[in-house]
Amino acid sequence: MSKPASTSPRFSTPVAPATDLHRQLDALHEMIYRRGGIRPVNAAIEELAKLVLLVLKLVDDPTYTVPGHGRLERVLDPERIAASRDVTAVKDAFRQIASLHDYAAKLPDGRVQPVWPPDEPLRITRPDVLAEAVRILRLHLDLSGGARLDVVGTAFDVFLRGRYEHAGGLGTHLTPHAVTTMLTQTCLTDLDMIGEPFTGPVVGDPCCGTGRFLMEAVNGIFPDVDDPRRSRLLCDGLFGADQSSSSVAKARVNLLLMGARHPNVFAVEDSIVDGQVDAYRGTLRLILTNPPFGEGKYDSEVGIGRASAIFPELANKRRIDPALAFVARCLELLQSGGRLGIVLPDGLVDGSTLRRALLGAGVARVRDISVEANISLPTATFALAGTVARTSALVLRKQAAQRGHIFLARAEHVGYLKQGSVSVPDPAGDDLPAICDAAKRALSRKVAVAGVRFLCRRPLAAIVPAGDLTSLDPARVDPRAVAARDALRKDGIPLSAVLRAAKRKSARARSTMPFVSVLHVDDLGAVAWHEAHAHRPSTPGLEAFAGDIIFSLLNPRKLRATVIPVGIERVLCSSEFGVFEPLCDPYEVLVLLHHPYVRDQLAPMGRGTSSSRRRITPEDLLDVLAPRVPAAELSSLSVEVREALGGMRLASSAVAAAYATMQAG
Repeated sequence: MSKPASTSPRFSTPVAPATDLHRQLDALHEMIYRRGGIRPVNAAIEELAKLVLLVLKLVDDPTYTVPGHGRLERVLDPERIAASRDVTAVKDAFRQIASLHDYAAKLPDGRVQPVWPPDEPLRITRPDVLAEAVRILRLHLDLSGGARLDVVGTAFDVFLRGRYEHAGGLGTHLTPHAVTTMLTQTCLTDLDMIGEPFTGPVVGDPCCGTGRFLMEAVNGIFPDVDDPRRSRLLCDGLFGADQSSSSVAKARVNLLLMGARHPNVFAVEDSIVDGQVDAYRGTLRLILTNPPFGEGKYDSEVGIGRASAIFPELANKRRIDPALAFVARCLELLQSGGRLGIVLPDGLVDGSTLRRALLGAGVARVRDISVEANISLPTATFALAGTVARTSALVLRKQAAQRGHIFLARAEHVGYLKQGSVSVPDPAGDDLPAICDAAKRALSRKVAVAGVRFLCRRPLAAIVPAGDLTSLDPARVDPRAVAARDALRKDGIPLSAVLRAAKRKSARARSTMPFVSVLHVDDLGAVAWHEAHAHRPSTPGLEAFAGDIIFSLLNPRKLRATVIPVGIERVLCSSEFGVFEPLCDPYEVLVLLHHPYVRDQLAPMGRGTSSSRRRITPEDLLDVLAPRVPAAELSSLSVEVREALGGMRLASSAVAAAYATMQAG
């Protein structure tokens, strides 16, 4: 009879340093890719997780015997595997051990389920590859007892840097360890997780992947591996679900490594509507998750209906971003006072639906939900997983009393950069530990603040009165932008006082009409009109007329704005522009747009997937404060700018005509 699985932690500090583990897994990745015939990366990691389960059994019961092959110790001897040129014994051992009740996962209805389905085989067929994998695992999983080593997650981190294809489909990516640590520690601040015995799950992740957030939560709540409450949390206090049965198996193995008995992690077709997940409505104290995302990728009528109960504007939509549905689902699962830490694309965090629901007024605002923090992450964060989407870690709390202030931060560095297909250390270091410390101070604070209070400037971290925010973008508390607005708060005027957005139709380019793209406008407002007259794109453009101002809403750090001059009565401009009607001399407005205070406010603004694709809205521009420049000075400057731009236009036209004459001759 096999020895029952222990509920105490099994592994202590790795025998070999973590750098050795990374190096050896990197070499193993090359071996599996070149010789093992196993692709893509998920499949390779799954095979490694299967071997982790075998080593785990060896730890639990060194005398365990595999029927027909002898003791497991001998079956998992790397030298024997390599010498025998036969992997049958290891395959049989996996089939036997994967079916053991000791390692079965627990389902919400009380049933148990094997870690892998009974017909799931071990797919590594090369003895040399299998021997090397077993050798690495036995070296790094100390058999003396007590550890918290995320071998499966570490393998993911390493394998994603290599040759495997991992792109396509929904945005689903392993959350880097630095992010899980930061978000978990932030969410545990001032949150009572250990007041009552665990009679059911209090921590959950409905998109658990390999279980990294669940593991981090256990380590954060009970860092002492000998604390008996840690074992109870592992066995009774966690819940995880995922659409991928392969990810669920990896999560189960990871939790078994930590000492869980019958981990409560299971596969679902859709966590948003699954009946098993329904069992946890209103029960969870903490949810940490990184859901799949993708505009218009979710089309479940039932799921959209549930999401619209939280976000009414989603009602009757046929397709939505699944991440929005997961936000609604998580809020439904939280108990009163519970906290949600969720990784979302920047464009969604500061998109209209969440912005109105979390910061707006009236019927659109979600009641009993308080925004506590938003931490913007750089594009390098998920670059190794094949995406450069800008993401944020959003923290919400389910409570009737709205928090008086919100923590906003912006990380520029996460300790690594993508160089080719591999990661390299970022010479600028890692901003997340400092941001985490600042976030914990902010969430521990009970008294509201007056105005923006900077906790640190590099990296940017600040506390902002909740009532002052119309956006969760940390760019709104950029120190230069805040200083500019503060300087103009008494005497400045919003640009809406001199400018209004024009509602203009789009049209196709014609041979007689210039078409202006952002590439035709320089940072002074000069336009390459000779190029615009020849530009004939296939996409339609927005109409603009003489006296209008066109302003690039894309990447406002690079100011691209100009006045359509008299003499060019009608133009088209590309969709990156906003078209505005001035309420005074248009060249006076152009002068104001170039004022340092205005540019300081514009530079950090924008929403989008990357630093070069950040967008602002016309409303963002109109909300910017401009200084009150004396009328005579402003008029003089506007005349100077009008004449200079007119001269540049004539000069460029003359040069273009001269070249055209030469070519014709």
